[in-house]
Amino acid sequence: MINAAERSSMIPEPQSTSVDAQVLIKIKRMMLFTHEDEQYLTMAGEILAPHAEEILNQWYENIVSNNYLAHYFTSSGAPDLDYLNSLRPHFNAWITALCNRRDSHRWWEFEERIARQLQLRNVPLDDLHPLSPVYLRYMTTFVFPVSEAGRYFINSAGYSGAEAAAMHQAWFKAVSLSALLWIYPDGQPAPF
Repeated sequence: MINAAERSSMIPEPQSTSVDAQVLIKIKRMMLFTHEDEQYLTMAGEILAPHAEEILNQWYENIVSNNYLAHYFTSSGAPDLDYLNSLRPHFNAWITALCNRRDSHRWWEFEERIARQLQLRNVPLDDLHPLSPVYLRYMTTFVFPVSEAGRYFINSAGYSGAEAAAMHQAWFKAVSLSALLWIYPDGQPAPF
């Protein structure tokens, strides 16, 4: 029988975490994010990018009409529409970068910038002001409204039902991966 003191000496010291290529591959494999998903994500991007403004309109309607989502975009208790509008170009570019990761550097820059914003890191954020902390249990709630906003456009693009489902699944996985990367505790003690 192992006592508590012996058990605690067997537990490794926490290590600093960061997302490098190996960690990213591991996370993607755990999410069942495949090469086929990458192909379908590229196809989805060709559909979604031209409709980015319409997708943003739907996101913003969902955010503003839901007090729980709106809380993260408020100023003095009400949705800060000026701030939301200042984010539009960033979100628009994020949609394109997320779906077209052949330029992986650009996509990664967006992910890191959003993570800095959400984690209130001491890094200049250009024209963006810091948000109040968003905890994992709340950040993941944004995944469904964001990914669902693309479904209509994917389904209306003239592909077979199976292809549309595969594109939406790839889009959902990509949005989920982004949310995970945004809250990943870079440089913080493990475990994550």
